[in-house]
Parts: sequence; structure tokens; C-alpha cells
Amino acid sequence: MKKFLTLTLAFAAALSLGIAEDEKGKGKGKGKGKGDPAKRAEMMIKKLDTDKNGTLSEAEFLAGPQAKKMTEAGKDPKKLFAARDKDKNGQLSKEELSAKPKGKGKGKGKGKGKGKGDAKPDAA
Repeated sequence: MKKFLTLTLAFAAALSLGIAEDEKGKGKGKGKGKGDPAKRAEMMIKKLDTDKNGTLSEAEFLAGPQAKKMTEAGKDPKKLFAARDKDKNGQLSKEELSAKPKGKGKGKGKGKGKGKGDAKPDAA
């Protein structure tokens, strides 16, 4: 009985230590596009803005990891830069970087959901 109790306590201690370590590590590591877009944009500018003017030029953007990943995937990062540069000044501001991209997404919907909300009939 003592062995069983000792093993049970050791297992419980190891389990709680593992959970504590897991909780401590949350929020660290590489993100996958989740979180506050403004904070991500701020961090991106802080990391890539070599001339420290508060915006990203096309050259600074193309030197970043996102552009490199796009290039490796066979996509043109210059198109992304141009699409994000709403005022067409050749610089990406924090607002432009944190704005939700418009255009084609990965969704397949046509704007009509199958939800259970209060729907209004289409005016056809």
C-alpha cells in the first residue's frame, strides 16, 4: 500500500509540474498570426525598420522573414507590399500593416451562412 501511495504522489507531483511548466510557457514562441494586429505591426516595424523612420519601405519589408517565406512558397511579396500600401507612398505604416487584408481569402462562402440567428429575408 505504501508503494502505491508513494507512486501515486510521485505521479501527481510530476503531472502538476508538467502543467505548471506548460502554463509558464504560454505566450512565448512563434505566433501563427493570432493576437492583436496592431501589436504585431508594431513589432514588425520595430524589427525591420532599419532607418528608424517608423514605417517600412519596400526594401525593408522584402528583407523580412514574411517576404522570404512567400518567395520560398513561389509567391511575390512585392504584390503583398503594394496591396498593403493603401496611400501608395512606398511606405507601410503601422495602420497599413495592422489593417485586415481585403481581397480573396481562403473561404468558400458566398456571404450566406447557415446560422441560427434572426435572419432578414433577401430583397430579391
